[in-house]
Amino acid sequence: MSKSLQDQLLALGLAREKPSKPRKSSQRRPGKADRQPGGGSFTKKGQGRGKQADESELSLDRAYALRKQEEKKQADAARKRKQAEDRQRRELNKQIKAIVHKHRLNDIKADVPRHFMYRGRIRKISVTPDQLKALNAGELGIAYLSGGYHLLAPEHLEAVRKLSQDHIPDLTSGASEETEEFPVPDDLIW
Repeated sequence: MSKSLQDQLLALGLAREKPSKPRKSSQRRPGKADRQPGGGSFTKKGQGRGKQADESELSLDRAYALRKQEEKKQADAARKRKQAEDRQRRELNKQIKAIVHKHRLNDIKADVPRHFMYRGRIRKISVTPDQLKALNAGELGIAYLSGGYHLLAPEHLEAVRKLSQDHIPDLTSGASEETEEFPVPDDLIW
């Protein structure tokens, strides 16, 4: 029972052995005269060893700087791409606006609502009874521009369609999509 507490803890595996004190070597430490001009010290074989263990490895600061620089380049490219898209969209809207404002057939006194699907939502335009008949017959069409819907004659509607198909709502597809998506079987009896 003369074992010390440290010996008992070592036996139980709860403590580590003390590392032995390093031996004093007869070799001297490299001084300022022995170091490389780059700031690193010489190894035993005389090879230079700088701050980095290997030239191919990057320091953490350098890696962050490179990553930040790359992110900045990507953000600049995205911003330039968005500016080009915005410029193109504004030019397209300007051309469509020139057609729509000259040839639109909207009536201020129109009071009959005409509903249609556009971009997944039900939209409404007010028309006169005569315009409603012509719109349902396909003699008139609707063009979208800057939050508004405008009635146009077919030739002007085609001019807008040539510029951008997205500005023309399809007035006939609503009913045919439902019947094609959910066909009624022939043998179904009501």
